[in-house]
Amino acid sequence: MATRKGIVKKISLSNFSKPRASGVKAINLPSDGSDSLIGVELVKKGQEVSLATKKGKAIRFKEENVRSMGRASYGVTGIKLDKDDRVVSLEILATHAIITITKKGYGKRTAVKDYRKTARAGKGVINLKVTEKTGDVVNTVAVNENDGIIITTAKGIVIRTSLKNIRIMGRAAQGVRIVKLQQGDYVSDLIKVQDNGQ
Repeated sequence: MATRKGIVKKISLSNFSKPRASGVKAINLPSDGSDSLIGVELVKKGQEVSLATKKGKAIRFKEENVRSMGRASYGVTGIKLDKDDRVVSLEILATHAIITITKKGYGKRTAVKDYRKTARAGKGVINLKVTEKTGDVVNTVAVNENDGIIITTAKGIVIRTSLKNIRIMGRAAQGVRIVKLQQGDYVSDLIKVQDNGQ
């Protein structure tokens, strides 16, 4: 699990083996509402985790850097954030590249190997050069060569495209315009459409 404030938590699925109609508490978030969950992913032993932030930072670390915790805990620091930054995505890195999209429709693919592995709780490295032109990062998704992507905007526009149209660039690049937005519109999300050989 990852929160917008950069906290990560690993918890065994066995904690959820007795479901209740009302659900069970999985993470103990601050009672003042100052933090919220932004992503939950299944992780296997030996896999790597990536957190990306809205101001263009990313961190890559091994899942074993986070010990397993109980349901009552909050978690540990996954990435140290600057004051105006927050985490926008949690990904398990089982692919060769990640794609990043910004609020103003700019995006790029970056090879996972470009992100040096660090311990958790670092400040991370540049994922995308955020500028006035690009807007903040909306999402970062781990992708394979043959996957497609669907981008949605706040005004309900949906764009589907192949990754072949988006070349791989270095971490410090600001990317290329993937979506031509109407005035007042902005990118709200990006999801991956896995290639199933059809």
